[in-house]
Amino acid sequence: MVHRPADSRLLTNLLSHEKEYSKHLLTLLDYSRSSLASFSAYASASAPPASHAILAVAGSFAVADDALRRYAVSVDEWRNHLKSLKSLEDEVGNIMRDREILYAKTFVFNFHFTHHCNSVTRLIKASKSQKPTRESLIINQSYPSSSSLSIKSDFSGSLNSSSKLSAAQSELQACEAHLAAKERELDIRRAGAVKEGLDMRCKAMVECGWVWGEMGKEALRALGSSGDSDIQRKFIFTNTK
Repeated sequence: MVHRPADSRLLTNLLSHEKEYSKHLLTLLDYSRSSLASFSAYASASAPPASHAILAVAGSFAVADDALRRYAVSVDEWRNHLKSLKSLEDEVGNIMRDREILYAKTFVFNFHFTHHCNSVTRLIKASKSQKPTRESLIINQSYPSSSSLSIKSDFSGSLNSSSKLSAAQSELQACEAHLAAKERELDIRRAGAVKEGLDMRCKAMVECGWVWGEMGKEALRALGSSGDSDIQRKFIFTNTK
């Protein structure tokens, strides 16, 4: 299977749909509660022995719904794992954006530092290539030449740029170290979220399925049906069509 880097949009999309699924599941359980209340009221108003059988079936339905409610809780727990993972993914994304800004900042400071260094080098070479005369030496002793002033200015600028470049590089290195640590944490958190969150949800699904099967058989017994044998015959008939 081809590995693709994590895309936060995929996680956002999953969270959105899991939220909708959970909401509709809880809505279904709310309707089921109202339906069971009406069902029980109808059973109570019925004449025995039918009322006893209907009430027994209503009890089986209630237990089945409780199992489904526990499954709904496990879905919410799974969503909480995903939300925690999304929060960390967002944090890593913010650090990556900071790193890009620091890259650009370092590039600018490096450009200015190189420019000042080159200017100083050119001015020094130019001043060395000019042979001093007696008059120029007398003037330079009294007044600094424009070239010497330019050298001092560019040298001061290069020192300032060097200081800024060094600070930016240190900040960038710290950011990259922080990013690497957060990315390792994200990998661990992602694996844990999938393992723990889905493990809980799958176990709740197994329990829910088992309870529904047992309650279905119990309800059939209350109705006086043969239960398992009828279900088995129907299953075999359906799958041999």
